[in-house]
Amino acid sequence: MIDWAKRQLLDLRGAVARWLEDDGPLMGAAVAYYLGLSFFPLSLILIAGVGLFLQYTQAGQNAEDYVLRAIGEQLSPSLQEQAAAALDQVQDKSSVGGSLGILGVLIAALAGFVQFERAFNHIWKVPQPEKTGMWRAVKRFLLQRGVAFLLMLGCGVLIAAVSIAGVALSGVRKYTETVLPMPDAVWMLISTAVSLALNVCVFAVIYRFLPRAKVQWSDAFRGAVLAAGLWEIGRQILASFLIGSRYTSAYGVAGSLLAILLWCFYAVTILFLGAEYIQEFLARVRDDEPARKIVAEAPR
Repeated sequence: MIDWAKRQLLDLRGAVARWLEDDGPLMGAAVAYYLGLSFFPLSLILIAGVGLFLQYTQAGQNAEDYVLRAIGEQLSPSLQEQAAAALDQVQDKSSVGGSLGILGVLIAALAGFVQFERAFNHIWKVPQPEKTGMWRAVKRFLLQRGVAFLLMLGCGVLIAAVSIAGVALSGVRKYTETVLPMPDAVWMLISTAVSLALNVCVFAVIYRFLPRAKVQWSDAFRGAVLAAGLWEIGRQILASFLIGSRYTSAYGVAGSLLAILLWCFYAVTILFLGAEYIQEFLARVRDDEPARKIVAEAPR
């Protein structure tokens, strides 16, 4: 057990060294900038989509109110009001200029996810494609945008999965309160475990399919567990800092933008660290293979 813990700490230290060597802070800042600019419009599109698609159901109204309330609690009340006003404009004027606005938002978001893919390829040391004809360049361009679009859809699926899990957990809690009441601390642990499991699955899918390199599921889950754990710890710290000190309320909309950029930078950073952790683990395994082979073939 002690040897296993030492190996994990050594792998983590090596991952941090690789992250610094690959200019991880710079890559994280670049990707966070793109994601931060597109975060607010994409959130509005998500709220509008949920509200319009489920506007005649109670679930749709609850989902819309839940997202707006979460923006107000984690960012700032002024940003919540702006989101509500912008949502009304999207719903009322979608036939006039909504198409061009949504197209612009999607282009900005796709640019962010393309930078995400390039950063992962840099971490995995994927060689740059050779300069070829125009047709290959166009094909590569469309492929990169297609992958970025799928990743963006995956983020929407994640948000939907988290919402569904929250609604299901609330329903189970209401049902069990009459049959087998449990303390709030137990439900908090269950909610954290469900959120952690969802994050592990999402991070594993990202590590498995996003880089243009062959990554085994076992290695993807190894990095995903680290990333999900760091995300859960950092999420609690950032939420306490941003809410407890009223940082965004003091600085208004500018503080809200800084808060979004901070969230994006931290999320991107832990994803990159998880990728570097996978790289460090695989490098250690490759270095250990010759020694294991010698021990296995040694005469007895």
